[in-house]
Amino acid sequence: MKKTIWHKVLKVVIAVATAILGALGVNAMNP
Repeated sequence: MKKTIWHKVLKVVIAVATAILGALGVNAMNP
């Protein structure tokens, strides 16, 4: 498999994870 594909997948997964954690953090800080 090409490593470039995995790099793209990892970037997308990290971006989504940070977005979800960020949203949860904002919701937790603003009850």
